[in-house]
Amino acid sequence: MSNPSELLPDFNTLPEPEEISQIATWLSESGLESLELSNDTGTRLRIRVAQAAADTAEISSVPACPAEPVAGVGTVAVSAPYFGHLCLDRPMGDGAFAPVGSMVRQDDVVALLTLDTLQVPVRAPVDGEVVEIVATPGALLGYGTEIMTIRPS
Repeated sequence: MSNPSELLPDFNTLPEPEEISQIATWLSESGLESLELSNDTGTRLRIRVAQAAADTAEISSVPACPAEPVAGVGTVAVSAPYFGHLCLDRPMGDGAFAPVGSMVRQDDVVALLTLDTLQVPVRAPVDGEVVEIVATPGALLGYGTEIMTIRPS
């Protein structure tokens, strides 16, 4: 998924209702309330979803994607809870969030997804050791894209 045009819909026509429903589901699952996309001809798509009262926390509390075992390896995939450009280093220059070989705890921030000024934390789904970084820093990732793997402790 290194080509951003693969991730962005063509807005010459509006998406089908099923596609809009899927986007709304992704927004709800990621804890976000709205999304607006537009193209250079002025076509806009704005989707808003209602969040339950308990889910109105700030974006910093976006839950980690569910832990998914990687086939036969005994590791767990860390997946993107949203879409954006992958940032593996702390914004203030304090080094990497979770380099290969580091130990992380469940819900530790292991990366960020950035889109303009929005920064969405990527959280570790389990306690364990980071064994591989799969995604490329700076790459535009889609929802659910595997970022790294963790060997549970």
